[in-house]
Amino acid sequence: MLFASRLPATLDFILPRRAGWPLFAASHEALSRPGTRLAFTAGVSLLMIAALARFAWLAGAAVRGRTWTPAMFLARGLLLAVVVALTRWSFAIWFEVSQKVWFPFGALNALEPFANLLVCSLAAFAAMASALACLSSRPEPLRALLSWAAADALAAFLAFSAYGAWAPAPATAEARRLFVVLTEEEGRPGRAVYDLPVSAEREVAGAGARRLEALRALYERRAKLMDPAGLRSALMLGVKFNDDLARSLLLEHLSAAPPSPEALGALGALADETAHRIGPMGASRIALAYAHLGDAAQAAVWAERGAAGPRGIPAGLLDLRGGGALKPGRISGRVNGLKPLRVALYRKSDPAAPYLLDAAGLTASAEPDAEGRFSFAGLGAGRYYLAFAFEPVDREIRVLGHRGDLSLDARKTALDLPALTIK
Repeated sequence: MLFASRLPATLDFILPRRAGWPLFAASHEALSRPGTRLAFTAGVSLLMIAALARFAWLAGAAVRGRTWTPAMFLARGLLLAVVVALTRWSFAIWFEVSQKVWFPFGALNALEPFANLLVCSLAAFAAMASALACLSSRPEPLRALLSWAAADALAAFLAFSAYGAWAPAPATAEARRLFVVLTEEEGRPGRAVYDLPVSAEREVAGAGARRLEALRALYERRAKLMDPAGLRSALMLGVKFNDDLARSLLLEHLSAAPPSPEALGALGALADETAHRIGPMGASRIALAYAHLGDAAQAAVWAERGAAGPRGIPAGLLDLRGGGALKPGRISGRVNGLKPLRVALYRKSDPAAPYLLDAAGLTASAEPDAEGRFSFAGLGAGRYYLAFAFEPVDREIRVLGHRGDLSLDARKTALDLPALTIK
């Protein structure tokens, strides 16, 4: 059951290349079918019910026909409470180490299902055997319980010292920033204002129980700081540590980033088939990213890859036109009034998409000069919107001079915006 819950949501995207792939592919295929899934659930349920029934029968045989004094009843109750506590700790220690450190979610390590089966079976067997020993007429469970408790304590100590399991999250100071996002609703310009915390930098441990948490906090921090280059570096680090969210976010971000050799290099790392298995959906999204970055040849290759197989996406459904940087591909303007810390440009992939301060849409950012001027160049065709980061203020924010979303295409390759006033 643990193994089934750790299978990837789909095999059609970008997954790490592991030697145990046939096991995961076969299991995913089997459990994706309603009949097989029902049979699996019924089989596991029957095994659990049979084990519990056997244990109940043995426990009944151990206590049948015996007279219990209050002292005996209390002593055995306390021993059974110790068994329950040790069982809980055995599973807690294993899950902490296996699912947070040894087998991070999405790792596709073939050892995981077998290790889960072995350790969980041993813990369940130890619990049932110890409980039966506590209920027997001449119980001698103390040596077994002490050995079990010592093994749990040693495992907990090693997990804590080596991986930081159960260690509290480090206390980090949080600064706050005020974000003003320029929007367009039903053809009318508008604005949204957010007062959000920006956490301090955290170290990403090489093999810690909080590594995944620290990685995702790093993505969030880079996005809120409006730092596209830092965001790409953080996401590449997440890809190295096999975070499936990092792969997805990086691919979306590269589909919004300005075409550049650095962006093509990051996309090439995602499209590296020596490190990843890439299904039809992943291939199609890589094709769209290559098209956006102006590499038509690679876009065509990956579109053909994405169309292969019964679950393929026909290349005709992908819009691979109009990619690459425009010349000059520039959006420039000036902001008066409150001086922002950063000005960021976000790509709006669809007119109906929400206005988000997300990692996926962050295209470029700049610090305005002393007169409030800013400029972004080398952009591709598309629809964009602006956002500004300020130190927090406790007054209402007003925006004057905002005309709505910004669009670049082959006919309009540059936009010089009228002055914006934010007060």
